[in-house]
Amino acid sequence: MASLAPPCIPLQTHTFDSDSTQKRTEEWLFTSLKSPRTPTQLKSLHAHVIKTNLAQNDLVLGQLLLCSSLSDSTNYARRVFDSIPQPKPFFYNAMLKGYSQTGQPREAIRLYSLLRANSVASDSYTFAVVLRSASLLGLIPVGEEVHGLVLKMGFDCNLIVQTALIDMYCACGFSSYARLVFDRIINKDVICWNTMISGYVKCAEFGRAREVFDEMPTRSVSSWNIMVDMYCECRDIENARRLFDEMPDRDVVSWNAMISAYAKIGQCEDVRWLFDKMPKKNVVSWNLVISCYVHNGRFVEALELFRTMQVSDVMPNEVTVVAVLPACGHLGALDLGQWIHGYISRSQIKMDLYVNTALINMFGKCGSVEEALMVFDSAIEKDTFLYNTMIDVLAMHGKAEAAFGIFENMRGAGIKPNDVTFVGLLKACSHVGLVNNGMKYFKMMTEEYGLIPKVEHFGCIVDLLGRSGYLKEAHELIKHMPMEPHPILLASLLSACRLHKNVRLAEEVALQLVELEPENCGNYVLLSSIYSKAGRWDEAAKLRRMMKDKGIMKKPGCSSIEVNNGVQEFFAGDRDHPQFNEIMEMLDQIS
Repeated sequence: MASLAPPCIPLQTHTFDSDSTQKRTEEWLFTSLKSPRTPTQLKSLHAHVIKTNLAQNDLVLGQLLLCSSLSDSTNYARRVFDSIPQPKPFFYNAMLKGYSQTGQPREAIRLYSLLRANSVASDSYTFAVVLRSASLLGLIPVGEEVHGLVLKMGFDCNLIVQTALIDMYCACGFSSYARLVFDRIINKDVICWNTMISGYVKCAEFGRAREVFDEMPTRSVSSWNIMVDMYCECRDIENARRLFDEMPDRDVVSWNAMISAYAKIGQCEDVRWLFDKMPKKNVVSWNLVISCYVHNGRFVEALELFRTMQVSDVMPNEVTVVAVLPACGHLGALDLGQWIHGYISRSQIKMDLYVNTALINMFGKCGSVEEALMVFDSAIEKDTFLYNTMIDVLAMHGKAEAAFGIFENMRGAGIKPNDVTFVGLLKACSHVGLVNNGMKYFKMMTEEYGLIPKVEHFGCIVDLLGRSGYLKEAHELIKHMPMEPHPILLASLLSACRLHKNVRLAEEVALQLVELEPENCGNYVLLSSIYSKAGRWDEAAKLRRMMKDKGIMKKPGCSSIEVNNGVQEFFAGDRDHPQFNEIMEMLDQIS
């Protein structure tokens, strides 16, 4: 992503002809301050303002304040503001606008308090910005104070201020007060109507929102979008779709709202139908559909759509790559994952926590631990989630000591582990049979960090004890857990019984599992396998007959491979693959 700042301008060497007027200097500076600038450029421009005796020019100085605050240099803008002996309302408003547009509502409120303390006059713009800041922070006392001043100073008929009051009261949960303001407005515009509808939606008063919408004399696309989005958020897809179909005009926001609603309930076909019908798509549209496919396990379709996006006129962003990387991981599409990693660098997509975490997870699932570690080591910012992902990847690949090292680095960096951290550590111990280490971490999480073990932690300990042959201890742990035994824990113990040929305990555990999950074929298959290994063929045959009588069938296994950047899926016993004959011939040649 290209920088917003223009190429560095040698402002210090800029000179004017001797006959250049002060007006020309003023116009040049004003134009230069209209675009965001780097800190160096801002200082150079400020120096030029002082050098050319324009520090007393309200227009130029106000633009300097605004340019500074909108260039992510609000601290510099504030220093300039504080250097002004007696700032006029114009300067306060320029500074307030900077705070408002850079998401600093608390600083805007503080500046407004200074304005009041210095008895500086407020205008409609001042009130609108402060009311917006109060609504973002939920500061009803500030909003009420401003409302009082609005009435006192005669701004109660100003539509911009009235609309800001409606928004503030609704944001603070006082929709009845907002409605009083709304009803007193004589000449309401579309923005005012939309603000009242949005306010009711914020307060979860959906019926009232619909009433106001129905009363509107003229509706904009935004009016319809607010209502469609409201029904979508309520999961009322029927009403959302009805309104969507009634819309006289739709924009990309309308389509995206409807796609998002279907995506949330997993309706991939409806999502794709709408997506294909869209007259114009933006990056949000593509991201919604890719995410929908991934969340519903349709990874091949997610990758296919991502490839289609490459040849469209829409560039992927960080949200796109975070959405598509899990699909690469699930399918083991390492080549495509590596290509996306390179694309992130080439496109200057910000390597933030979400992107780095998704990359580490993808490389881990594709078996490239070294690349996962490279991403982790190069990450400038690390949080609990990033550390947890790296620990989990190392645990998955049996690299327990490396996982322990990452955990110690995490503690050394002052980042507090959470329950997910310890799941990763316990998995690492389980995969290589480090019973003592596992019990140490299990104890640490409760005694040192005050974390209450969840079923996942007990599951790891049961698996660790079971794999290491401590079947009795694992069984006792399950019986004395503070929660009901979870089928996953019992299945883990059953697998351990199979490994260590403990048929008696296997029968006891299997009976519990069948009661909890009577339709789960895996439990029957596992017990049947245990009987077979113990030479108890009659019991094994009886169990398989029982499965047949109950109509319980084992789902066929599925595997996938990446070929020429495409993913091929194979199911056990499936003869419908288009290249089945060629595959069988090749298998005959290599067997």
